[in-house]
Amino acid sequence: MNKMPLFFIIIIALIVVLASFRYMHQRRQNALNDAAPLQTRQAVVEEKSQTPASERRSRQRQVTPPEDTLRYEVSFLPQQGGEALRFRVSATQYQQLTPGQAGTLQYRGTRFEGFSTR
Repeated sequence: MNKMPLFFIIIIALIVVLASFRYMHQRRQNALNDAAPLQTRQAVVEEKSQTPASERRSRQRQVTPPEDTLRYEVSFLPQQGGEALRFRVSATQYQQLTPGQAGTLQYRGTRFEGFSTR
């Protein structure tokens, strides 16, 4: 009888520890992005994608439809060569970009700052 409450306490403690690690990782990444210098590159919009950002499980989505929350990601290909850069953008920024569009990409660390056409 004593093993069940001990088991649940261990599980809850593990969840708290993992959640705190995730929280600290996000804070560290935001601090690194804030401290990083603004970088600019000539790039071409390679690909756009949008995925549902619903946190619901599949059964919950079947019972009630998910809200219209989407995650928008855009992939940029530098013109001087190198690997493609992928950033998460807002809905308004996503609508303004079209694949094949060339311009100047501005980013800070892993954070998208802007894209201006020539």
